[in-house]
Amino acid sequence: MKYHKIVYEIRYFLYDKKNYILKIFLIKIIYLWFSVLRHVFYGEIKKDYYQAISSLLRYERDITSLDGSQMCSSIYWRFYTRFISKHIAKQNQILKSYVNSTEANQYRKQFQGFGLYNLLRIRYPKKDEDWSRQGELLVLKPYIHKKEKGVLLINYDQGVKKLASIYDIEQLANFYRFVVEPSTCDYQNPMFFLCLGLKTEVIFQAQYKPDFDYIERIGHNFFPIRLGAGDWTNTDLFSPSPDTKKKYDLVMIANWLKWKRHELLFESLAKIKTRINRIALVGYPIDGAMIEDIKAEGKRYGVQEISDYFERIPHEEVLQIVQKSKMGILLSKEEGANRGIYECFFSNVPVILTDQNRGVNRDHINSHTGILAKDTDLSGAILHMLDKYHKYNPREWALKNTGYLNSSKKLNNFIKRIAIENGEVWTQDIFTKHNSPHARYAIMEEQKKADDAFRHLEQFVR
Repeated sequence: MKYHKIVYEIRYFLYDKKNYILKIFLIKIIYLWFSVLRHVFYGEIKKDYYQAISSLLRYERDITSLDGSQMCSSIYWRFYTRFISKHIAKQNQILKSYVNSTEANQYRKQFQGFGLYNLLRIRYPKKDEDWSRQGELLVLKPYIHKKEKGVLLINYDQGVKKLASIYDIEQLANFYRFVVEPSTCDYQNPMFFLCLGLKTEVIFQAQYKPDFDYIERIGHNFFPIRLGAGDWTNTDLFSPSPDTKKKYDLVMIANWLKWKRHELLFESLAKIKTRINRIALVGYPIDGAMIEDIKAEGKRYGVQEISDYFERIPHEEVLQIVQKSKMGILLSKEEGANRGIYECFFSNVPVILTDQNRGVNRDHINSHTGILAKDTDLSGAILHMLDKYHKYNPREWALKNTGYLNSSKKLNNFIKRIAIENGEVWTQDIFTKHNSPHARYAIMEEQKKADDAFRHLEQFVR
């Protein structure tokens, strides 16, 4: 077994058993003091304030994931509150230390090599260019004048680090508000703290209620809104027909990592495989996890004959498979605002979500859209959905409650209210964007205006 494969297996074992391990009191105490000592080492000796806050937040994130509470020891909060008050009050020293880091320098050099167009948009070029595909930075509203700020959207957690590496965000904050669209759940994230204390509002899309509450508790210039990446699904791509033949009993859209828990699906299907027609597994390789691994697991549970595998297929083909399925399924314990389940909704396909999940908006799993299922009763949940799937109406519910048009209106009104409360004027709404699956502007004329607005950002590049 290759070295990287061994590391991968160890990482998954620790991830999978983390909640059990950390419930042992002695281990929790050791972890706390290890985190505190690491925090003190980086903060007081190395003067690397980004690593210092990272040490504390990793502990808080892991402890929070045990039972969903925000409770940590008084020892933790003593170090946390002292650090924040000391290193954020006058200037964000977390930001300053990160900007001088090796990683930040690597980001700057990498994107400088991609040319100015991609640098400004924090965009990775591709061989077959699609110029409607945006990068990790979008202009949602241009800077108008000193009484009307612009709005920038930052895609993904890593996008915040890249923005801080490439741009002088302290200067940028004088002209723009920021909207962050994270790619994970559990917002105890040092990347977000790069924006803490900036002289502008930073709006975090926080679809999962505990993440919403966490951002609200931090306060300062942080504001949460109950949106997530899946809420920006491009509804124009979907026109499901009641006459569509259902080829698959279920579809699972996930990369091949063990974190996605294909094994749980196979184990559950093995108990009922005589009652299952076919299933579709759509994914892609990542971090050494290959399709061969998933096929081997399917074979071990005896469900390979009812399984079709699809790897790196075009988005249009993914949507066709979804529409030919009776149900979608998401089994990840930790997942951001997953886009796949919203593609199911708009395809009028109900979903099963594991009740172990952290990240998905539970209000969006309801009597119209699908069900929560216990891991121990996943087989029963699948059989229930096979019998009842035609009685759900997820598309009707989704058109009223989510999708890029509803989300654009909600975000626009939220930012507009903040601006007016600050005594600013509001003469222009934000541009309309959607995820399909990458971020794009919905209206070509607005994309042209955004392209012009990017020129204003050039002066803030480091």
